[in-house]
Amino acid sequence: MRRFPLGAFPDLGVSEARDAARALRAKVKADGADPVADRRRDRAMGKAAKEGIGTFAALVTLYGKHRGDRLKSWPEAKRRVESVFKPQLNRPLGMLTAVDFQMQADSHDAAHSASAAVRYVRPILNWGAARRYVAKEVADLHPPVNTQRRKRWLSALELGAILPALRQSNRPHAAAMRLMLLTVTRREEAAQIRWCDIDLTAATWTLRETKNNEPHIVPLSRQALALLRELKPEHSKTGALVFHTRSGGGLDNWHHETMAIQKQCGVGGWTRHDLRRTGATMLGDMGELPDIIEAALNHVAIRSALAATYNRSRYRPQVAAALQRLADALDKIETDAVEALTAPSAREYGDSKLN
Repeated sequence: MRRFPLGAFPDLGVSEARDAARALRAKVKADGADPVADRRRDRAMGKAAKEGIGTFAALVTLYGKHRGDRLKSWPEAKRRVESVFKPQLNRPLGMLTAVDFQMQADSHDAAHSASAAVRYVRPILNWGAARRYVAKEVADLHPPVNTQRRKRWLSALELGAILPALRQSNRPHAAAMRLMLLTVTRREEAAQIRWCDIDLTAATWTLRETKNNEPHIVPLSRQALALLRELKPEHSKTGALVFHTRSGGGLDNWHHETMAIQKQCGVGGWTRHDLRRTGATMLGDMGELPDIIEAALNHVAIRSALAATYNRSRYRPQVAAALQRLADALDKIETDAVEALTAPSAREYGDSKLN
C-alpha cells in the first residue's frame, strides 16, 4: 500500500478525489507510473532550472559549443531563438513541449521573425532529442507563415516619407537604416560596423566578415561620410560599435524600431532588407550596369560562377561612382519631399501678395 497526495480540501472535493484516485490507480496499474518518483523528478528539475542547469537556455549554449559555432549564421540564429522563445529559456528540458514552442511562435508579433526562429530552433531540438535531452516530438514545429522570396522595394514617393523620418529620429536604428540605404549593405553588416573598420580619410568601410566570406571594401559617398562624422564621438575606442545601445552593446529590437519608423512616416510593409533591394533597384533604374550593381551588393558571382573564377575585379572606382549617384538621388527625393510639405499653397501665396 502507498499513499499519494491528490490535492487539498476544499479545492478538491470528495467525489473529485475519488475520481482522481481511480484514474491514478489505473495509470499505476496499466502504465507502471510512479507519482512519487515523478514529483521528485519535477522538484529536482525545478531546482536545477533555478541554477541554470538542464534548461532550454543550457541546451542552446551546449548546441552552440558543439555545432553552432561552426556555422556563420549561428550568432543571428541564437539571437532570434532567444528573442522569440524567451519564455522557454529557463524552463527545464523535461517540461518542454511542442505546443509551448508552437504557441509562442504563432503569437509572436513579427510572423516572419518567428518563422525564422522556428527554422533555427528545430536543429537545436533535434540535436537535443538525439541525445535524449528532450522528447523527439518537441521539434515538430511549423513556421507561422511560409517565407517566400520578397520583391518589395520602395518607390520615390515612399522614400520621400521615410527618409525625413529616418533623419529626424535620434535612435541609432534609424541612422543604421540610413547607412544601409546609402551603401546597399545588409542589416547585420551595418549593425556590426566598428570605428576601426572606417577610414574617413580614404572614404572606405572595410567589411571583414561577410555572407560570402569575401572581404568587401565599401566606398563611402559624401552623404555616408557626413553621417558617420556626425555620429563619431570626440573620444571613441577603436573597437567600439558605431551603432550601439546606451550601454555600448549591439542593437536589438529591430522589429519594434522599424514599426516605430513606419508609424511615424505612414509607410508600412517594408523590412530592413527591402532598403538594400531598393538601393539596387534605383541603381538599375539610373542605368548602372548589372555587373556594377552586383559588385556593390558584394555578391560572389558578379556575372556567373565561371566569370568570377577568372575575373576577380570588384570594380571599386565604378562602384564608388554608382553609390555617389545613389546618395545624390536619395538626397533629391528627400529635399523634394520636404519642400513639398513646407511650400505654401496657391491660396496662401495669393493672400501673402495681397497683404
